[in-house]
Amino acid sequence: MGDIRRAIAVGVLALAPALAGCSTISDQLAGSEVDPAVTTSAASADSLLETVTWGELDGLVSVVVRNPTERVLRRAEAVITLRDSRGTALASTPTPTPATATATATTRLRDGGCCTVRSLRPGGTYGLYVGTAGPGSEVADVEVTYRDVSWSSTPPPRVEALAVRIEEGPRGSVVLADITTEDDLPSAVVQAVVTEPDGSLAAVVSGTWTCFEAGDTRRIFMQLFRRVPVGSMVESVAVHPDGGAAEGCTTERG
Repeated sequence: MGDIRRAIAVGVLALAPALAGCSTISDQLAGSEVDPAVTTSAASADSLLETVTWGELDGLVSVVVRNPTERVLRRAEAVITLRDSRGTALASTPTPTPATATATATTRLRDGGCCTVRSLRPGGTYGLYVGTAGPGSEVADVEVTYRDVSWSSTPPPRVEALAVRIEEGPRGSVVLADITTEDDLPSAVVQAVVTEPDGSLAAVVSGTWTCFEAGDTRRIFMQLFRRVPVGSMVESVAVHPDGGAAEGCTTERG
């Protein structure tokens, strides 16, 4: 990760509910390969995804991770833990626990954030985030581990994503992008990386959209609940098909 510590503001529009873990029969029938070494226990960041950078802004810590392997990561549940300079855990994304489990000192850490990596191609990046423990909590390190990991034996569908512009709305900055799919796509996570005028990372915005039709170009609006600096630009837009089957989608043509 080096000394790169860029402030990131993350906004989420229409995030889909987290699905069950990937180590299931349906995943294997769909062409995924479950890695037994990391499915039943947490895997270190070094053994799965690389942490490229992380930053904090207004109570949100964002993390950008990269797939250094030559395989497509179909799905992985990330557990993000924030620590202070003494190594004390300040906050964490939720760790899967039984419904009957009672709160303990570790589970009282403030939960939240986007913690499921989906359809990540070799060399591709993915944005995650978590709320901090509150005012006065100085985050010195971010630790990311992974659970319920599965790999895909086939590449995700090809999708063309084109950044359009950034607009300012009443609730913060809005990223506009045009998405074109080669085939019908029931559901996908779309993420945009916004950079400041000097090229440094300003924001990652992520959301889930459904019912993309083959050959059509669709404009989407991604809401950031922060305002990015004047002159910021959209560096990239990535589409990660999540394998979901949205209700109400149709392939009929008029």
